[in-house]
Amino acid sequence: MSPVRPFTSTAARIYRSGWKGSQMALQHIHSDETPAPLSAHSDAVLIPPGAAILVSSGMLGMRKDGTIPESTEEQVEAAFDNVEAVLRAAGMEMGDIVKMTTFITDARYRDAFRAVRAKRVGDPAPASTRVVITSLSMPALKVEIEIIAAKAP
Repeated sequence: MSPVRPFTSTAARIYRSGWKGSQMALQHIHSDETPAPLSAHSDAVLIPPGAAILVSSGMLGMRKDGTIPESTEEQVEAAFDNVEAVLRAAGMEMGDIVKMTTFITDARYRDAFRAVRAKRVGDPAPASTRVVITSLSMPALKVEIEIIAAKAP
């Protein structure tokens, strides 16, 4: 049985997510020559010339006051709160994310991450990588998110 593909072209589907008031647009690329995605993400995102690019450090599942939530879902929410704070500081928003790398300390946290991400990240989803690692900088931490975002001038 062949995998179900969300797109049907023989090469790729390209979705443009334009910036308000701009002729420039991110191009979210979904190739029919790659395996079907295991979760919501773009295979790649093409950034137009002249765009401002933001590269973040790892945003931890930690609240602003330094406390660490116990549940995985709350840690993922806290990490996304931190991602949004950095984006706002740069004059950007969640839709400007072109690449997201997520580190989780247990593969069982995948579903909790996916559920929160589905609420917090728009469509089309950015290019994405999830890595399961042994630990983060503190034993209680379960998730860390790095992003690359781009915005037209």
